[in-house]
Amino acid sequence: MNSIKDALLRKPVHRQLKDGSPYWLRRPSALDLIEAIEFSKAHPDRLAPWLAWRHLLDYEDGRLEPVFASLDEALKADGATVAEVAQAAEALYSEGRD
Repeated sequence: MNSIKDALLRKPVHRQLKDGSPYWLRRPSALDLIEAIEFSKAHPDRLAPWLAWRHLLDYEDGRLEPVFASLDEALKADGATVAEVAQAAEALYSEGRD
């Protein structure tokens, strides 16, 4: 279970895709929230790739690293996987509201 402290300190969250592949998400900052609102107003059809680009991490060489270097890379990725990751990332924006 995630704690409010983990959310406030923006500790990465470990998740698994439906196929069992592990991944991590960078928790959003207040600035991310502002940028997500602005981006979704301007480009609502690209919000899922934007969320994946901004938050998706993978474990490489002992460190968590961003999967996508740009929004363009996320736009070229598998749509179903991007949608799955984006749904999990979007949920982090409302973490702690319950």
